Amino acid sequence: MRKIFLGPGAPVPCQACGKTVKVSFPDWLKAALPGAAVMVAALFFDSDLMVYGLSLIGLALLIGLHLLWVPLVKE
Repeated sequence: MRKIFLGPGAPVPCQACGKTVKVSFPDWLKAALPGAAVMVAALFFDSDLMVYGLSLIGLALLIGLHLLWVPLVKE
């Protein structure tokens, strides 16, 4: 769960080994762009249902892709 809040500028100590880990900016950006694009697309709809639905899908993409695609890097 802590990995969700980990960003390129926020290294944290590993709970298992104590070494500092972070995520790289290119990997973080590749995982964040699809979700952000869906959230921006939601701004162009008039229907509240579409706006809320696309916003939730974008948020799920942001979290899910971050967990799946972004590897931890030792610093």
